[in-house]
Amino acid sequence: MRRKNRLEIYKEAPSRGPYDECPMLELGIDPQLHLSRNAVPQPFFLVCEQDTVIAQMSGTARIEFRDSAVNYFDMALGDFAYIPGGTPHRIAPKAESIHLRYKASDPGLEAVAWYSDKTREELSRVTWDCAAELPQEAYLRACRAFNADPKMRTCPTTGAVLPQIDLAPFRWAELAAEIKEAEAAERSRLDKKGGASRTAAPRAAGAIAAAPEDKVPLKVNVYDFARVATAALAPMFPYLEPGCIVPCVTLQDPGKRGAPGYFVHYNTVYEVNVCFGTSGSYQVPGGVQVGPYTHGVGVKPGQPANPAMINIGVITQRQSVGLPQKEAMIFMCEKCNAEVLRRDYDAHAYPDRFEKVPDPRMLGLPTIQQSSAAAEALNASEAARTCKSCGHVNQPFPTPYWGWDDYRRRTHVIVQARNMMTEAAANIAAQAAE
Repeated sequence: MRRKNRLEIYKEAPSRGPYDECPMLELGIDPQLHLSRNAVPQPFFLVCEQDTVIAQMSGTARIEFRDSAVNYFDMALGDFAYIPGGTPHRIAPKAESIHLRYKASDPGLEAVAWYSDKTREELSRVTWDCAAELPQEAYLRACRAFNADPKMRTCPTTGAVLPQIDLAPFRWAELAAEIKEAEAAERSRLDKKGGASRTAAPRAAGAIAAAPEDKVPLKVNVYDFARVATAALAPMFPYLEPGCIVPCVTLQDPGKRGAPGYFVHYNTVYEVNVCFGTSGSYQVPGGVQVGPYTHGVGVKPGQPANPAMINIGVITQRQSVGLPQKEAMIFMCEKCNAEVLRRDYDAHAYPDRFEKVPDPRMLGLPTIQQSSAAAEALNASEAARTCKSCGHVNQPFPTPYWGWDDYRRRTHVIVQARNMMTEAAANIAAQAAE
C-alpha cells in the first residue's frame, strides 16, 4: 500500500476491512483520512484524545455514544458526525458501510473501552499512545486481553459477563505490518528528497480527558446542508477553535449561477477535499485530493468553461494548535497572470468589528468574511483592478457566485439579533425581580 494525496474512495474500499482505520494520505497531512469497510459491529467503544469526524460514504449505520448527552446517531450516505475528544463511541453497521474518519495526524492518546449492556457503566479500558503503538496493534492487544481476562468482561453491579470477541473478521496484525512498511518507504523517499517527516514523541498513556460540557457530538448531512448554505466553504459544525476539524461545504453550479472567476488561496494548514457528487468536472464521486498550501480556485481566464458542471465537495482543515495559522486571498491579472491584489490575514481574525459577542462560535469561519473583504477591496475601483505589470484593467470579481458577502452580512445580523434577545430576556427578569 502506498499512501497518496489523490485517490478514489470507492476503488480503495474493496481492499479494506472492518475497522481497519487505514490511513490513506501521505505522512504529515493534517487532518489524516482513515478508511474502513464495516459489516459487523465495532467490538469496542473507541475513545480519542483529539476530536474526530466520521463520514458515511455508503450503507447505513448507527454510532452509539457513552458518557455523552447524545445516545446515538443513525448514519446514511453524506452524514458527517463530529465526535469531540474524550467521547466513547462505537459504529454498528445496519448494512455494509464505507466509513471515513478524519483524525489529527498526531492523534495522541487513544483507548478502547467496554460497557455493561444493562447499567452502561464502564467495565474496562485499554489506553495507548499512537506515537508509540499503531491503533491496529492496540486494538488487537486490547481485544486479546479482554478475551483472556473474565474480570475485564464482568459487570460489578449485575455480575453479567460480556462474551468474548470473535477476532476472525479483523485483520489488524496484517494491516499494522502493511502500514509500517508503507510509512518506512515514505520516510525513505522524504529523506532522499531532503525533507523530513515529523514524528510525535511518545508519552505516558495516562487518562484521556472527558469532552467539554459545551462540546457535544453533532451530525449534519452534506446534501441537506449544501441546499441551505449561503456561501462556499460554509462550515458544517460550529467548532472552529484550535484543534477542531472543520469540514466545509462547497456547491458549484456555474450553469445557473454564472462564471465563478478565479483566485489563488494560500493556507498554512492542509485542505482535504472529498467529492460528494459531480458531473462535468475533473473530479469523480468519492474522489479525494490534497493540494499544495498555495492553490488556484475557480476557472482560470482562457480555460474552457462547462456550464453543465455541478459539484458538491467537502473541504476539511484542522485548525492549528500552538502555531500561527495564516491565509491569503490573491487575485491574478487576467492578461499576464501577475499579482494584482493580495490580502494576508490571520486565520482566526475577522475583517469587521463586532460588539457584545457572547459566544465566539456565532462569528462563523473568518476565512469567508476575509474572502469577502478581499474581493471588496479588488472591486472597489478600477485602480485596484489595474495590473501594475501590464496595465490591464481586470474585470470585477464575481463575489455573488461565492456568497461570501451574504455570509458576512448574515453574521452581523445574527450577532445583533442574539444580543437583542439576551437584552429582552434580561429586562423581563429585572422587571420581575422589582
